[in-house]
Amino acid sequence: MARRRKYEFRPDKTGPGLLSRLYLTKLQRLALLKWVLYGLLVLFAALLQDVIFSRLRLFGAATDLVPCVILTVCVLECSEGGCVFTLAASCVYQFSGSAPGYHVIVLLTFLGVGATVFRQAFLRKGFSATLVCVVPSLLAYEILVFAVGLYSGRTIWPRIGGFLVTWLLTCLAAPAVYPAAKAISRIGGETWKE
Repeated sequence: MARRRKYEFRPDKTGPGLLSRLYLTKLQRLALLKWVLYGLLVLFAALLQDVIFSRLRLFGAATDLVPCVILTVCVLECSEGGCVFTLAASCVYQFSGSAPGYHVIVLLTFLGVGATVFRQAFLRKGFSATLVCVVPSLLAYEILVFAVGLYSGRTIWPRIGGFLVTWLLTCLAAPAVYPAAKAISRIGGETWKE
């Protein structure tokens, strides 16, 4: 019989995999669930916007639901987590193909940061405070999207009315977005009491 050498092939040990070493506390699992549900809310809003609301037009304008959801989530969450979510969600929105351009990533992120910082500095968390921050942010978003479209030659001055109607329709949808986002924000408890 030949002796076995030390460098001969040996099969891997069978045992628990890497997932058994991954330990998440209950609070971490709830936080993960919350952010996954926020992502699903944005995807659901994109689906509603592209399939249903894009066909329902009023004066040539449709509801812009995805930016409304993204900004509402950002205002409801703290400035750090909400703004990171806004950056990631606006990237997904852009790469989904339904956003008006790459400038949406920068616009939504900065408007979300501004609205969240304003709310945390001057207002208490609540329905009216969220709408006070989201509605002007949506107006700024629509005007800036129009300005970029005007600068790049994608639109003309008489279309400003369509952008304002889009803003009004989105403002009407904002109170319907708030309860879903607020229910998700309560998962895992609040880290900061205001």
